Amino acid sequence: MHFPPYLLVPLFIIGGGLYAIPYQISLKTMDLMSAVCGVFLFALIFSVPGAWIHRANIVLGKKTLLGIVAVALFGIAGNYALCRALEESSATLFMVIARTEIVMAMILGWLFLHERVSLRLWIGVMLVMVGVTVMKSEGLSIPTDSLFPVLWAFGCALAFALIQVISKAIIHLVDPQVLNVSRLVIATFLLLLSTEIRNDLEGLTFSEWSMLGMAAFFGPFMGRVAYTYALKHITIAKAMLLGMFSPLLTLMLEYLIYGTMISPSEMGGSAIIILGILWSFLPSLVNNSYRSVPPTPEDRRPD
Repeated sequence: MHFPPYLLVPLFIIGGGLYAIPYQISLKTMDLMSAVCGVFLFALIFSVPGAWIHRANIVLGKKTLLGIVAVALFGIAGNYALCRALEESSATLFMVIARTEIVMAMILGWLFLHERVSLRLWIGVMLVMVGVTVMKSEGLSIPTDSLFPVLWAFGCALAFALIQVISKAIIHLVDPQVLNVSRLVIATFLLLLSTEIRNDLEGLTFSEWSMLGMAAFFGPFMGRVAYTYALKHITIAKAMLLGMFSPLLTLMLEYLIYGTMISPSEMGGSAIIILGILWSFLPSLVNNSYRSVPPTPEDRRPD
């Protein structure tokens, strides 16, 4: 199935932005890994119909199977590292460090997939990283005993960066919806081996399951599938940069839904992030706008 890139990009941006709110609500009443398992369960249910339709769009082989297993395992590893980092440090410190995932994915994509990264794109990424730091500067503190939490945060970023690179490497061999179901089956099965997680899920209320279902629909289902389809058309670096619009969308939604005031640092950081993304994509936007304008009779007239 062919999806136009101009449709895919808004889908994974909106999915990522909407996913964060019900997920944050879920984490207030349950363990992080239990929430991850619950989200994966719902995402698996949502993804099965599409994967069944495209079940023939997979080239079975060693590379495909290893890639699917690796994506599933790195997903669990990344979420576990996230859990440990949040247990031992502030969420603000984690958020800033975890965004180094963009830089790691760009370097890994260049090393293993030979994806060219222009100087303009690197400058855009650096601006985005500065923007993230400014956004979180009010609550940012680095305790003297923060070595292990920082390492966990970097480990989380590396695991999620590897997922991007591996997904890109096998995306021509397996349909994104088939890939999504396959990795969710493996990850959910492994997580459900934990008695603690099973007990947590058994005790959830309807409201908690509803929040997990909403998070699953917007995140690992809609957002992830659209993002993986987008990797067929654009590089990892560009996809991840565009994905930085998602936290900005979450910030706006929190303001609209909860009336949460946006601080000056959040406004300033958001502006820098938008500037970094626009800087990276401005030449493409200008070129596309020129192509979209039909030639006038004067343009067609020979000199």
